[in-house]
Amino acid sequence: MAKSTLAKTAALLRELWFYTAPRGNWRVRGRIAAAFGCLVASKGSNIITPLMYGAAVDLVSGDSGFSMKILMLVVTGYALSRLGQQVFAEAKQYLFAAVAQRAVRGGAMAAFQHLHRLSLQFHLDRQTGGLTRAIDRGAKGIEFLLTIAFFEVLPLFVEVLFVSVILWGMFGFTYAAVTFVTVMAYVLFTVRVTEWRIRFRREMNKADESAATRSVDSLLNFETVKYFNAEDVEATRYDEAMKHYETMAVRSRTSLSVVNIGQGLIIAVGLMVMMSMAGADIKGGHLSIGDFVVVNTYLLQLYMPLNFLGWVYRELRQSLVDMERMFGLMDENPGIADRLGAPDLIVSDAAICFENVYFSYADRPILKGISFTIPKGRRVAIVGPSGSGKTTISRLLFRFYDPSSGSVHIDGQNLREVTQASVRAAIGVVPQDTVMFNATIGYNIGYGKHNADQQAIEEAARLAAIDGFISRLPEGYDTLVGERGLKLSGGEKQRVAIARALLKRPSIFLFDEATSALDSQTEREIQAALNAVSKAQTTMVVAHRLSTIVDADEILLLAEGQIVERGTHSELLALDGLYAGMWTRQSDGFKSGEAGEQKPTTPVAEMMPGEPV
Repeated sequence: MAKSTLAKTAALLRELWFYTAPRGNWRVRGRIAAAFGCLVASKGSNIITPLMYGAAVDLVSGDSGFSMKILMLVVTGYALSRLGQQVFAEAKQYLFAAVAQRAVRGGAMAAFQHLHRLSLQFHLDRQTGGLTRAIDRGAKGIEFLLTIAFFEVLPLFVEVLFVSVILWGMFGFTYAAVTFVTVMAYVLFTVRVTEWRIRFRREMNKADESAATRSVDSLLNFETVKYFNAEDVEATRYDEAMKHYETMAVRSRTSLSVVNIGQGLIIAVGLMVMMSMAGADIKGGHLSIGDFVVVNTYLLQLYMPLNFLGWVYRELRQSLVDMERMFGLMDENPGIADRLGAPDLIVSDAAICFENVYFSYADRPILKGISFTIPKGRRVAIVGPSGSGKTTISRLLFRFYDPSSGSVHIDGQNLREVTQASVRAAIGVVPQDTVMFNATIGYNIGYGKHNADQQAIEEAARLAAIDGFISRLPEGYDTLVGERGLKLSGGEKQRVAIARALLKRPSIFLFDEATSALDSQTEREIQAALNAVSKAQTTMVVAHRLSTIVDADEILLLAEGQIVERGTHSELLALDGLYAGMWTRQSDGFKSGEAGEQKPTTPVAEMMPGEPV
């Protein structure tokens, strides 16, 4: 292997050792030492077995009679050595199993947690199916490396050394040399050819990730597939990925034949040379029949595992590739990171301030010098055409991104200078697209506050006016909502989102186009709920439908990343500018005849408990 490959392998093994035997954890390190002791005892028993077997053969094949007492001692020693080999091998597995699984868990957990620390941009650029498959394969790679390679491959080389020493001492240097050369030739051939084959496995991995990504993406968008009768299109895309995987798998399997034939040739030559030498020495009177059996048994003990070694090495290399992929995810820069020693955000008035904020996605400018303030308990709405930067402002407030220049403050504290967790703890979000976990309604509401009790969850549901709907369900709060909440209507999901945000008890509310995808009746009900729960709270509303923000304390109109108009609803109408034009276009669909008249809404407190969402 090239020097760079060896360096990468050494780095991977060092990282693996960190999860396998953490510094200061003497309990785990003690289990490793005990497992290694059992390994040595097992290999010692394995070395003794052929000697006992050879001695027994010499006893029973002699011309004169033999002592049964001595034979029984030898046979007993043979049986005990075989039993000891099995007992110590199982003890080794028992001791090390917990260590290996702990390392698998630690590595997978570290990768999973790191993925959650990475920026939103990273996840927008990646495909979920490929990421989950990379972690899954990486975890399996750790398990294979620990349970097979460390306690099967390395001991095999130790056994080769011990056997070579014994053969040298008992039968001469030539036997030891032939054994050692045969094993080394086998190993070198396996390594070289497997390195050639590993590129096919890498291509298989890529094809596998592509197929997994396409299948997950298709199934997550099941409704969209049905809307456009695209089942055949999705099947074709999946089949293309699987076809590439099929091609790479066939190449990988075909190239395996080269490995198997070469390995078989090396072992056959080694056996032929050794057995010919032993036969010649028996004919010359230098070896006994028992010695012949010893030599043959040692050869079989070594060469049979060597057949296994070829597969192990291939899987070992693949495990290293899989681990490299998983640990490579952990080398990704989080992008948005807390500075060292950053304090938590301290919220008093919950006042928000954007100061001359500029922001760009790659080379595309989005915000150009945005400045505004939301005082304590005030409601500010941000409106504008698609692509004007409305959602970007909400993401900057939640610190999914940092401004390219300028700053965002809460109560005078720059969000760059405080911890992300404390910022997000202070903000309750009701997003445009309410994504829900495939769990119960109670779990999805309770997600707003970890360890919330049932009473708190039910109170949040009552305030969001969804308790009546839940009470009519046969399983109540234990009702499963399905993948991404598909078993609930848009309005029901929005009310769950409101309840979830309420349970969090935030200092600031952020409504990101929370009603843009709803029908008019449901929109009025949801808007009434939002108004009620955010009363007297500092609130930022990103809106598309202007009818939902006419009572805002201030409205900011964005166009091409800049605030072009600002004021109350009536002030902006009086300006007769862009906002007034947007209002006129949208008001064509309003039932009320006057431009300044808002649709009547049903207050949350007046809604019937059983009113459908």
